[in-house]
Amino acid sequence: MNTALRDRIERESGCSGQDLSGFDFEWVHGEDELSFNDCTVRDTRIKGDTLIASSWNNCKFINCEFNGANLRDSRFEGSVFFEGATASATAFRYCDLGRAKFSNCNMAIIKISGCEGYDLSFDDCQMRGVEIENTKFVQTAGRRKFGTVRFKTCQLADAIFDKLDLTACRFDDCDLSYATFQRSRLVNAVMRDCNLLGLEVTDANFAGADLRGSDLDGFQLSDLNSHAGMMVSAGQQHHLLGSLGIDVSPDGS
Repeated sequence: MNTALRDRIERESGCSGQDLSGFDFEWVHGEDELSFNDCTVRDTRIKGDTLIASSWNNCKFINCEFNGANLRDSRFEGSVFFEGATASATAFRYCDLGRAKFSNCNMAIIKISGCEGYDLSFDDCQMRGVEIENTKFVQTAGRRKFGTVRFKTCQLADAIFDKLDLTACRFDDCDLSYATFQRSRLVNAVMRDCNLLGLEVTDANFAGADLRGSDLDGFQLSDLNSHAGMMVSAGQQHHLLGSLGIDVSPDGS
C-alpha cells in the first residue's frame, strides 16, 4: 500500500499531478469529496464507494476498468478515457453513474455495461464507437418515467445503443451518423439538430420522438416498431417518404 499517497489524498481531499496507477481508492477514508487534477491512472481496476461526488480535471484513464464503482454525482472535465496507442478503452461495468457529468472528455470506444445512469449527462465529448449495453437510464414510478440521459454536442458516430430504454432522453446537436438503436425505446426522445445519417433503427420505438432540425438521410421509417407522433422538419420528409418507396416532387411539377 502506498500509505504516503493515501495520507496525502486524505489530508488534501485529493491530489494533483500524480500517477495513481495501481492505487486502490478504497484505502482512502473520510467523508470529504475528493478532487483530482492532471493525474494519470493506468491498468487499474477502480471500485468502491470512495469516489461519490468526486471531481476529475484533465486526468487520463488508460486501460482502466471502473467495476462496481459508485460515481454518483461525480464530475469529469477534460479527461481522457481512450488513447489511440493503447489496446483497449476504459470500461464502466456495474457502476452507479447517477447524476454524473462528463464534459470535454475523450471517451471514444469506451464500454458502459450493466450500469445505472439516472440523470447522467455528456457535454462536448468525443464518443465515437461508444457501446452501451444493459444500462438503466430511466426510473419508473407508476406510469411516470424520469431520470434519463442527456448528450449535448457529442461525437457519437458508430455508437451502439441497442436494446435500451431511452424514453425521454436528449441528444442535442450530436453526430449520430451510423449509430445503432436496434430494439431500443425512444418514446418522447429529443434528437434535435443532429446528424442521423444512416441510423440503424430496426424494431426501435420512436413514438413521440422529436427529430426536428436533424438530417434524416438514410433513416428507414419502415424499420421502426412505432413512429406515431414523431416530429421531423418539413425539409427532411422526403427522406422518410423515399425510404417507403415514395417519390416526392415539388408542387406543380
